[in-house]
Amino acid sequence: MAQKGTDAFVTFNLQNVRYLTGYTGTNGAALVTGARALFFTDFRYAEQVEKEVPSMHIRIAQKALADEVGEELSKAKAKRTAYEDRHVTVRLMAQLQKSAKTRWVPCGMVEELRMVKDAGEIALLEKNFALLAKTFSGIGEIVVAGRTENQAAAELEYRLMKAAGGGPAFDFIIASGPRSAMPHGVASGKKMKKGEPVVVDWGWVVDGYHSDNTRTVFLGKPHPKMKEVYDIVLEANRRAIEKARPGVPLKEIDAAARDFITQKGYGKYFGHGTGHGVGLEIHESPTVNSRATETAREGMVFTIEPGIYLPGLGGVRIEDMLVVTGKGNRVFSKRLPK
Repeated sequence: MAQKGTDAFVTFNLQNVRYLTGYTGTNGAALVTGARALFFTDFRYAEQVEKEVPSMHIRIAQKALADEVGEELSKAKAKRTAYEDRHVTVRLMAQLQKSAKTRWVPCGMVEELRMVKDAGEIALLEKNFALLAKTFSGIGEIVVAGRTENQAAAELEYRLMKAAGGGPAFDFIIASGPRSAMPHGVASGKKMKKGEPVVVDWGWVVDGYHSDNTRTVFLGKPHPKMKEVYDIVLEANRRAIEKARPGVPLKEIDAAARDFITQKGYGKYFGHGTGHGVGLEIHESPTVNSRATETAREGMVFTIEPGIYLPGLGGVRIEDMLVVTGKGNRVFSKRLPK
């Protein structure tokens, strides 16, 4: 707050609220002024918040959270209040402006903090990937010719739920044959067939933290073109992972994969970024693409997921998640064969 020149900060974004406080409910706001740290929620969470947020002054709101926050800002005589413009709606902003006479300063302070994970967060992600590896060991029983993509997705989700509880990080992508050329081809009623490529993109949530992983498998002998594409994507994946270390601009990590795919003649078939941050959200900062402005730092967690997608034939994507370490990186998904 001092660096931003503000004397108060407020967040209503539940992921950022959880990061700062540990609160896991669905309605809450955190306010920090020069003198106090306050947490606002409603009656439904009165007991829960006492356990989850013991270090803050708790306010069980009798009216809208924005009004309660505004009143507290007025009491604190806050002149400049930082707020998260990425997450505040026009309506919420109007309520806040009506409730408090302060200068509202847009910022992304919490996202900046969340980009670098601490040891506890990294341990949760490693626990998550141990679960993915355990369930993926049975992929040959899940992705089977004659079964629909929806059936395979349901079976994979069931095995994960049975093993650890939690829930899916997103709608699983199980895209077979020509549908595998759709980067976000979520599971459908299509039946998988022998010889087809099948892109399996799945992830889980453990204690609020997400995982994201992709493997491409073949149901029998692949088409020669798809075998060629697979080998290119695998090498692009390897090159980008090798490049990921402290001090390297993230756009250079993207280039390590993208330039190789382009050299092999498939550049126009790789149209998305090489990776993205993962944590309390499935997509968060930093981004690993040609427009990235960040430099890799120890503790950053992001994906490496190059792909080639040939319309009418099929696609290949191979995705790993890694954490940048002091001298290089550690891949969470090492136990998931490629």
